Amino acid sequence: MEWVIFGFLGTWLILSALGTVFVKNPIHVILFFLSALLAMSAIFLSLGAELLAGIQLIIYAVAIVVFYVLAITTIPWEKIKRFEGVYKNELFVASPILLLLFIFMSYMVLEGEFAKPSGTVEDNVRELGKELFTSYLFPFEVASVILLVAMIGAIVLGRKEE
Repeated sequence: MEWVIFGFLGTWLILSALGTVFVKNPIHVILFFLSALLAMSAIFLSLGAELLAGIQLIIYAVAIVVFYVLAITTIPWEKIKRFEGVYKNELFVASPILLLLFIFMSYMVLEGEFAKPSGTVEDNVRELGKELFTSYLFPFEVASVILLVAMIGAIVLGRKEE
């Protein structure tokens, strides 16, 4: 029964991610992105990672989606329409790379270290905090810098020309 639930949630997540990438209307993109975040949160819940599910809902589904709505409402879309269709050639280059990455990650999940169950952790919040601020501090800070750059980019694009 767990595989059925995981299959449903995984399919939901993949379809939402594809909708986020391929839909042209920015409001629909946000809705697909929110749907993908909810599916990811449900996957975390089904795996027993309640803290990650809560963080996914609180930080991403609320804060980041509100940020995207703010960015979409402040950007003049006449500027963005000039760049529409520029990345179609890059899709053909990236498709084989994405396929190889998908095959590699599928192998790692099914046969690699990820497939072996680890020992149960009684206090997963404490362990997550310890791992986040020791082993994964650099990627955590890089993610915050990426969000800062995105916010500055939205402000620059949204400025009125003088």
